[in-house]
Amino acid sequence: MSGACSHLVVRAAAAALVTLLGAAVVSAQTPAPEPTKPGIAESPTINVLKGLMVPQFEVEMRHFVQALGVNCGGCHVPRNFPSDDNPRKAVARRMIEMTRALNAKYFPAYTPAEGETSLGRVTCYTCHQGSTQPAKGPAAPAAR
Repeated sequence: MSGACSHLVVRAAAAALVTLLGAAVVSAQTPAPEPTKPGIAESPTINVLKGLMVPQFEVEMRHFVQALGVNCGGCHVPRNFPSDDNPRKAVARRMIEMTRALNAKYFPAYTPAEGETSLGRVTCYTCHQGSTQPAKGPAAPAAR
């Protein structure tokens, strides 16, 4: 390499180093952005789970999936979650309202733990136990 060429390489390397160091200093002085706070899950078709923050709304959806042994398509139209075209979604809403009514009447002081469903002590799993149909109880004893 000629003297002029090596001089240019050294200058280019020095310029790159200065640029990198300058960027590092600027990024070190820039405060990290505050974490975004989750918003409320809002949609015109959210009727019975209103007012929940997005993470809690997602927790509720996971509880429904586990309680009924279904995937999201059990109640939602695939790729169109807001749609009300799946009739099971209306049934699910009525069941949520029933569950809330039971909890309000029989367990008004119950407070769910972190990560539990906000519905209350009686949940979808109480009856469904991982199946789309509620579990049947034991047969009634024969009359004597």
